[in-house]
Amino acid sequence: MDGIRSAVLNKLFALGDAGRYFVLSEEDFFEAFPEDCPHDGGELKKAIEELAAEGYLDVKYSGGNMYCTALLREPCGEPDGIAPEENDGLDDIYEPEEKKSTNMSAFWGAFAGGAAGSAIISLIWLLINLC
Repeated sequence: MDGIRSAVLNKLFALGDAGRYFVLSEEDFFEAFPEDCPHDGGELKKAIEELAAEGYLDVKYSGGNMYCTALLREPCGEPDGIAPEENDGLDDIYEPEEKKSTNMSAFWGAFAGGAAGSAIISLIWLLINLC
């Protein structure tokens, strides 16, 4: 895969999950281009059309220098140079300790709030009637 097509895929891969559409300008794509690749809008359009034809991208619309594209599948290879055998800690799943609390604490909190509110209203009513 040439540098421009690879840069387009890596830019979309870095933005988010596959299937999510992003509106990007040509300049946004040019930021991801390698140093030796020319910043040519025609080459970019050609690369996007080829990637869409191969099933890597979906282009919802394009006009001027703006593209609304979504990555349909992740590019082959290792993004950002991370080999699959390296453990980067992302595969570890956090499993929180199971809490023993039940909804009874919410019940008692609501009960205490209702009792406190009733007591305050009763005191106000009593003060108004005594005066």
